[in-house]
Order: sequence, then C-alpha cells, then structure tokens
Amino acid sequence: MGQAPHHSKTFTSDFRAEFDANTDQLLRRQFVWFAAITGIGGLLLCIFDITYRLAGTQLFTWIIPADKLPSASQTRQPVHISAIFFTLLFVAVHAGAMIAASKRHLTQRSIQWLTTGVVLFDAIAQIVIRKFDVQPPIGLGVWGMMWTHTLAAIFLPWSTWQAIRTVLITWAAYAALCFIRNDPAELFEKILVIMFFPFLGAPGSFIAWLIHSRRYEQHKLTFFQRRYADVRRELVDARRIHESLFPPPRPTGHLRFTYEYEPMRQIGGDYLYANWFGPAHEKDRTLSVVLMDVTGHGIPAALTVNRLHGELERVFAEDPEILPGEVLRLLNRYVHLTLATHSVFVTALCLKVDTRHNTVQYASGGHPPAFIRTVDGKIHELSSTTYVLGACGGEEFDSEQKTLRFGPGDALIAYTDGAIEARNRMGKMMGIKGVQQLVAFGNTQPHGSWCRTLRHAVESHRYGPPADDTLVVEIARGLQA
Repeated sequence: MGQAPHHSKTFTSDFRAEFDANTDQLLRRQFVWFAAITGIGGLLLCIFDITYRLAGTQLFTWIIPADKLPSASQTRQPVHISAIFFTLLFVAVHAGAMIAASKRHLTQRSIQWLTTGVVLFDAIAQIVIRKFDVQPPIGLGVWGMMWTHTLAAIFLPWSTWQAIRTVLITWAAYAALCFIRNDPAELFEKILVIMFFPFLGAPGSFIAWLIHSRRYEQHKLTFFQRRYADVRRELVDARRIHESLFPPPRPTGHLRFTYEYEPMRQIGGDYLYANWFGPAHEKDRTLSVVLMDVTGHGIPAALTVNRLHGELERVFAEDPEILPGEVLRLLNRYVHLTLATHSVFVTALCLKVDTRHNTVQYASGGHPPAFIRTVDGKIHELSSTTYVLGACGGEEFDSEQKTLRFGPGDALIAYTDGAIEARNRMGKMMGIKGVQQLVAFGNTQPHGSWCRTLRHAVESHRYGPPADDTLVVEIARGLQA
C-alpha cells in the first residue's frame, strides 16, 4: 500500500492536535462543573436521607402530610457509621477531583482518566451502597449509575469509546459484586440482571456519540474555514511576490515592451524575464526576453518559476549579451538536472532584439510559435527549434538559434498555450491558426496593443473560467529608426 503524502499527514495531524487541545480545555472546564453539580447533588441527597432517618416525620410534615409519609418514617431511626463514611468519602473524592482538574500540570490523558475515574466512583459507589445495605440507603443503585453516566455524557466532551469504556468497566465491577454478594437471588436471575446492565449505559453512550460527532464536525468546519482564509491571505501575498519577479513594461519609446498576464489561479507557472543592455539614454539598446511556461498550475508551478528566475538572474549577470541559443541550452541543463526528476518540464522562447542591426534572434524549446507582423502586414512565424526543456540531457539537446529581420514598425507577438487552448461552448480550441489569423487580419484598435487585442479575443472565445495560465507579450518598434 502506498503512503499518504506528507502534506496530507501534516494537515491531518494539525487538525487532530488542535481538536485534542480544544477537547482538553473543554474537558477541564466542564469537568469542574460536572464534579460540582454531582458532588453537591449527591451531598444534598445524603443529607436528606440522613436527616429524614433521624428526624422522622417531624421535619417533613410541613412539606408532606403525615398520613402520606411511609410508616417507616414515623419514628426516628439510627444512622450507621457507614452512611457517614460514604458521605464524607463522596465529598472528598469530588472536591479532590475538582482541585486536581484545575491544575495545569496534568496531561490530557491524565485528565481524561480523572474524569472517567470520578464517574466510575459515583456509579460503583451507588451500586456498592445498595448491594451491601448501607443504612440509610443513600445511593440509587444501578439507576444511579445510569443517571451519573448520562449526566457525564451531557457535560463532558467524551468520545463514544470513552463513554462505552466507562460502561464496560462499571459492568465488570457490577458483575463481580453480584457474585461476591451472597444474596438469595438465583444464578439465572443474576445473569439476567448482569446482561441487562449494559443497556443502562446506552442513553449516555448515544448522547456522547451525538455531541462528539457534532462538535467534531463543527470544529472541522471552523478549522477549514480558518485555514481557507489563511491560504487565501498567503496566496495574495504569494501573488504579489510572484508578480514582482516580472519585469516592468515599457509601453513607450523606440522599442516598446508590454504584456498581459492572467493566471488560472491566484498564481501560476507562466513567466516572463527581460534584460535591457546598453546605455539607458541610447535608443539602440538590445532587449533579451525569455518567455516560459512550466508544466502544472498554481503554487507548485509558481515555486518552479521562482527557481528559474534565480537561474536567469545568474545567467544574465554573468553575460548580459548572451545569445538566445546559449540561454536555452543553460536552461535545459538546469531543468534536466533539478526539475525533470520531479516530472517538471518547461517550454521556453528566448529572444534577443537588436535595434542596431534590425534583427531578432530566437531559440524556442517546444514553445507555441510567436509571430512577427511587419510594417507592411506580412506575417513571419517563430516556430519551435528544439525539444521541451528537461526532456533530454545536454549531449542530446541542440539549442538551434535563428535570426529574422525586425525593423521599424514591426511587432512581435508571443504567448503561452493558455491562449491557444481556450475552448468555446462547443469545445473548439482557439488554436495557433486562430492566433495567426488574428495577427494577420486584425488590428490593435480599440484595445491599443496586440497584448490586449489577443487577450480580449481569447476571453471572447473562451467559455467558462480559464483552464490554463495565459501570458501574452508584445515587442514593437517605432516607425522612426
């Protein structure tokens, strides 16, 4: 059998730890109330029985008419020392349990056994009192056990097993007492009583199951709502950090560089890197652009983008004038050695625009074709020149590089596969042909740029939410050289 993913185990363990901590706090607080109520109630019952036996009818005729009182109550009767002993023991156990429960040094397991022990003491004590004829009869016997167990299930955050476990232990004690006590009951009668005993714990066990199930579901709902809010907040922060890696657009000047990005989720696996080389005041600067699309979506793809961003920073820091073919080769080596083992691959389009020589050099590793629309309306396709990055090692990878003319007034439009894979209501994709026709016969009005024109066309064609990240890039030259 396969093992569960580590993140699933961590998430489950976090929920369990939080639920257990909540149970521990609730158990300590509720147990004090339970011990106080049962302790005071039991003490009052003991005092009532003892006083009733000592005072007879004289104390109660103002409440109950004398002719309604049982004949046994007409005269005072002695109180055995056993009744006083059990009363004092009952009070001592409950008071001690309340003090112990308020101590923070007790572990969760200890507090659970403490609560179980008090319930067992109450239940077994009442049975013992009845079985051994303690006078006066200050216990309710097995019915007192049912009352104590049910009250505990109402007050204490017991699980179903904890409630059943208490019944089983009390059942064993009761069975032992039945056979230890030499009473005239027949063996068959004893067995019937013992067999009936577990049913007395059924109400409490059912209540414990019902309350525990509801509390568990409510806590799970609260836990997931809070976690969802945390994830949403973290995703907003992650998106801000992720998008800060993208280069600033330059919509004006002799060489314009703009883009439009729409991740499928909060963050995605499409990425754009740009490096300008040359004096800032000169118009004949060179622009190197790398457009990438990582397999997958969401956070895993975005984490991969962060790693690739660091590698590109290193590559261009070492050689700002590096050629696209060499950039593609270095990226393939990095992906093959570090990411392909995790089934992560990358498509990439590397460009270098040289306005001094009116050229664009490019190398494409499995990326959808880009298009150059010249000033006179002609279309040139920048098709893929080699494999997807990471699919093969450095020895087999041929980072072929090509050069095309890119003069004044020309525009280069590149994109990721989110644009061509957009489907309409009938399930038909926009496709490369759709993008090519748009570039060939469309215009940038009224949207102002090819980025917005293409993205608007994709949104108009697409039916439903986006199924992939979409990144559209435009590099355009002004008419004046």
